[in-house]
Amino acid sequence: MRSAAAIGVVCLGLLAPGQAEKVTISAAPKPGQIVHYTATQEIAAEVVPDVPPDAPAGQASTLPTMKVTSKTTLAFTETTASPDAEGRTTALLTYEQAGGAMNVNGIPMAMGTVSELVGKTFTVIFGADGRVADVTAPPEMAAILGPAKQLIINMYKVVPVATLAIGESSTSPFSIPLPLPVPGSGPIVMDGHTKTTLVSVDAEGAEHIANCDQTFDAAMAQPKSDPAPGTDRGMSLDMKMRGAGKLRFNIDRGVTTSNESETTLDGLLSFGGSASATPTGAKIHGVIKTTLTGKY
Repeated sequence: MRSAAAIGVVCLGLLAPGQAEKVTISAAPKPGQIVHYTATQEIAAEVVPDVPPDAPAGQASTLPTMKVTSKTTLAFTETTASPDAEGRTTALLTYEQAGGAMNVNGIPMAMGTVSELVGKTFTVIFGADGRVADVTAPPEMAAILGPAKQLIINMYKVVPVATLAIGESSTSPFSIPLPLPVPGSGPIVMDGHTKTTLVSVDAEGAEHIANCDQTFDAAMAQPKSDPAPGTDRGMSLDMKMRGAGKLRFNIDRGVTTSNESETTLDGLLSFGGSASATPTGAKIHGVIKTTLTGKY
């Protein structure tokens, strides 16, 4: 799930039309507060049989057509403590709801360990620079800490740590697992970047809301180099991801009030090649919609 959570924003100067003051966006939430978040991610994708360019004439793909749909829902509470002497801030994330459903050609499929997050509390440690320094959990949660840690870190990477005036942008890198099952493959990671542009800062009562536009670009190619002539290259995957979103956060409270994005995935999957007796492949297309809401 491209998917986002708890983003703190510290105001260095509240923006008004014609002013050049800047705001600092930081992943570290403000201390001494409790925020309730809900998040959803919906995926609709299709894998259509195809063949690699070097397949023999008339060769048909042996892969089936797959239509994949999924929806994941999370609800969690963030409780933030005061910074320590070294400027590090600790936040506790407790999941009240975590679940989802996936269907492949109308057949229900397992959703991994998502449901195991319910009732669990993780400790997120932010460095003095506002970035996530570590995510920890009690020993009895060791089995799910790995995937949960990556999920949490990705949530806090929705916005880079940056100081921006209206109209300015900042770009930050990210790595996310491909959110689709790929036949014959284990977990696949895509590398990319998020560009965040501060559009405006609106007054809502005594508080101020920053509005940002975001774009997302990521890609992966496996293998990264061509095999030797006549060599069976095994699986090859070329994927690209591109999307856009809107981010709103409360500067005074350091809370994301809403985050919405829509991302498109397109790629080519192939197995074998000129050295394989049955080269085959598929085209992949999907749309991912993600939403996040924070309330205090």
